[in-house]
Amino acid sequence: MSARRLLAASAAALTLLATLASVAAGHAIGQVFTLPVPRIVYFAGAGVAVAASFVVSVIALKPAGPVPHYPTRAIGDALARAASLALAVIGLGWWFGAIALGFVVDPISPLPAVLVWIGVWVGLPIAAVLLGNPWPSLSPFRTLMGMLEAAARRLGVERLDAGLTYPPGLARWPAVILLFAALWCELVLPGTSEPRSVALLLIGYTLVTLIGMIAFGRVAWLRNAELFEVLLGWFGRVGPIGRRVVAPEVCEGCGEGCDPERCVDCPECAVAADPGERRAVLRPWFAGLTEVQRAGWSDAAFIVLALAGVSYDGLKETAFWGSLMRPVFEAFGDAFGALNTVLLVQTGGLLVVWITFLVAFTAAAWLTRALHDRDRRVAPLGATAGAYAATLLPIAGGYLIAHYLTLVIQGAVWLPELVANPLSGAAPNLDFIPTSAVWYLSVAAIVIGHVVAVVLAHRLALRDAPRRAVLAGLPLVVLMVCYTVFSLWIIAAPITLEPGSTPAALLLR
Repeated sequence: MSARRLLAASAAALTLLATLASVAAGHAIGQVFTLPVPRIVYFAGAGVAVAASFVVSVIALKPAGPVPHYPTRAIGDALARAASLALAVIGLGWWFGAIALGFVVDPISPLPAVLVWIGVWVGLPIAAVLLGNPWPSLSPFRTLMGMLEAAARRLGVERLDAGLTYPPGLARWPAVILLFAALWCELVLPGTSEPRSVALLLIGYTLVTLIGMIAFGRVAWLRNAELFEVLLGWFGRVGPIGRRVVAPEVCEGCGEGCDPERCVDCPECAVAADPGERRAVLRPWFAGLTEVQRAGWSDAAFIVLALAGVSYDGLKETAFWGSLMRPVFEAFGDAFGALNTVLLVQTGGLLVVWITFLVAFTAAAWLTRALHDRDRRVAPLGATAGAYAATLLPIAGGYLIAHYLTLVIQGAVWLPELVANPLSGAAPNLDFIPTSAVWYLSVAAIVIGHVVAVVLAHRLALRDAPRRAVLAGLPLVVLMVCYTVFSLWIIAAPITLEPGSTPAALLLR
């Protein structure tokens, strides 16, 4: 096969892949925005703002104890119960309704994909960042298992699960594997937006979750292995609506004294008590991230993978990525076939981005640990990496908003039309949203996320290395400044033009 024919076949395969996964694309804005100043000015300004926030943190923050104290306002029990019941009904209807629709609507209908890939996969993490984690009430698995357990008790069966002990060494690695599988289905696997494919994916995941809950118990599996429980649990720490554990005076899991008003999460507590037994409260944004007490390698790998996944999705939209892939197609397309080459390249690309992010973060965490006070006991590297990985969540949340908010808006506008006519194949136009507004919102979300991450990381350094906090915080600050520039470049590539440049669409006229 000639190089020209190979490139044509590769382009066709890429077009097919993009068409099949169009509902999971990032920006839903079709226009471009000509910047008033060069991109480098925005990049430099954002990097300086993030670096300056470290200086402000050094001046303003003082060493604090390990237990966070911040103002909270309780949400009325009646309101919380009503909201929880409504979310439980919506969760069951949304999840199992999407499964049913996958088998009954026309194969070309985008409705199931919009419900799942936009509504659940993209919309819920953004909702968790902006408001708080809805999944403990919304989860169809928690509700379904509760219903099955109630039915079993009526039949005289004391417990529905097999009573197996969840292996502590397994930590949250099952959730990491499931997150990678979900990202692979979203970003790599063709055809996952087709109704029947959506239904089969949901059925498969439902069976995996039910088997896990029956084997190890509802709480142990959900808290450690269920993808959405872990993902939205982490992102929900950013939002202002949280839950305080209503705990006994001494925790049955870890044996430590617990303040019912301010009990923090720990893996042992999660296994011992149902995390649904909590009091809903309003709190300052990002305050939930100060409660992270116990985390390890699996948490770090999970959070970095969540960040790498959305970054890779944006990276694929850049011309730079296309220029990197062209020689790969030329080298391997003839031997493996165009579509297989696309799958291999996309899978390898996702892995490379994740591993690169994880190596860079681990190196920064190792340097931070090495620079801690030498006369203090230093935590294992896994514990350090897990604790500092939580500070990346505002960055991931900001990038979610920057990259996917317009897609969620498009899905919300599209959904009523799709419910009325499932064959409505044309996504609504978002021309009423200026591209300049999308750009400045993206810049603000990314910069704010990085600034908050710097402040949280310095707070951790003050706790663990009060006399060398400035020095210990530098590796992560450098990493965050670099990622600020990188993420802004990804966001800018498809929607902005340098001053004085001409859009390609005009050049082709």
